Amino acid sequence: MKPTKVRNHQTYRALNQVISNQICAPISKDLRKKYSRRSVRIMVDDGVKVIRGEYKGIAGKVTKISTDSNSIAIEGIKQEKLKGDKIDVYIHTTNVIVTSLNTDDKWRVKILEKKPKSKIKSMKDNAKRKDEPKPTSKTKDEPKPTSKTKDEPKPTSKTKDEPKPTSKTKDDKKNSVKK
Repeated sequence: MKPTKVRNHQTYRALNQVISNQICAPISKDLRKKYSRRSVRIMVDDGVKVIRGEYKGIAGKVTKISTDSNSIAIEGIKQEKLKGDKIDVYIHTTNVIVTSLNTDDKWRVKILEKKPKSKIKSMKDNAKRKDEPKPTSKTKDEPKPTSKTKDEPKPTSKTKDEPKPTSKTKDDKKNSVKK
């Protein structure tokens, strides 16, 4: 299948779950420490701050979410049309950072406070390391173990006086059978 066809399947025919995961944004440092996560799915009434683009530095609450373009409309950002009407400006979710979360939804709070599996695994590893006794470090006063010295003779497996054992070859076996 052509890459363009695969890409179109992934973007235009994606499941709602996949589209929902794409409407995520990184969260501020204080929220990272509190929830031990890097990003979160954006919802209406979340506080965000624009960090890139024409509207950089503007902060406000999310008023609308567009799943088609993975973008959001922020409370203070509007654009004027020629006739004088004001319309919402949609900003891509990768260009914002979440500064405050809407905690009205109890299910969302429960998921945010649940620790990720990687965090739990690292906590278990740290606990194991604390329980193990630490090896004592060597001091300068202790002598280093010495390897073989020149005075010691090397052990030899064979000596020259012993006769070598002979093995019979096929020809020797045939000759001994004929006799």
